[in-house]
Amino acid sequence: MYRLNQKGIALVAAVMLIVFASIAVLGVVVFIAQRLKQHSVEEVFLKTIYLAQAGIHDAIYKVRSTYNPDTTNGSFTLGLATVATGETYRRGGTAADLLMVDTSNTSRSSQDLLGLEIQKAISSVSPAVTISSMVVTWVKTGTARTLSSIRIDGANIPATISPSSTPATATFTTPYTLNSTPTTITVNRLRFSGSMSGLSSMSIQFVMSDASTKTVAVYPASNSCQFTINSTGKVSGSNIYRTIKATYDLMPTTYATTSKIVDIDEINTEITSP
Repeated sequence: MYRLNQKGIALVAAVMLIVFASIAVLGVVVFIAQRLKQHSVEEVFLKTIYLAQAGIHDAIYKVRSTYNPDTTNGSFTLGLATVATGETYRRGGTAADLLMVDTSNTSRSSQDLLGLEIQKAISSVSPAVTISSMVVTWVKTGTARTLSSIRIDGANIPATISPSSTPATATFTTPYTLNSTPTTITVNRLRFSGSMSGLSSMSIQFVMSDASTKTVAVYPASNSCQFTINSTGKVSGSNIYRTIKATYDLMPTTYATTSKIVDIDEINTEITSP
């Protein structure tokens, strides 16, 4: 049987030590690399949420800085914005998100609901904010009534109303597109078949051309005017994104002191357009 001499044994031990050291060094290198990679991912996650937040707050700033109580409740822009090299946010949303419904001056007069105002929340021409139909729901005591007609910006809107009793769906013959330049538009009246005395509440669901919807309590007047901002933060070179969806209430009659974010959440939807 072959036996190793002392020199042979020392050589084997040295080789084994070298192999062990190499494995140990490789393990340390892999560990460090993984930790650095994890740190890099965490840093991107943090940056993307900050970028999404920047898009929300910039939109609010733009709305507040363009507020004019005689003509507009303010507006913001959609699309991609660069905060720093390779760091961006993109704002988007549905037509319902971008529809402001101002209920601060609504009232009832005989057979009409009066004083509702609507506005496009963005200053860009595209995308259009278009209403396809309105579903009107009301609660009143006494004689039952039906919805007869809707007048917006001084003109009766041709519509098929079916059913006309609550909840009444008014489908517009031609969908109503809000002004390209954001200005407040008065919904002059919702007219009913007779006196609405005894009316205690009314809400409207706005059904938009993209099938999105917004439901708003319009009576009694609630001093509310809400819109929704969606903002996605991204860092170039990474497929990580984070999106924040925030609903902001202008509360127009006390705009300067009480307007606020009323709902905010992170959603798993990337804003990719416009």
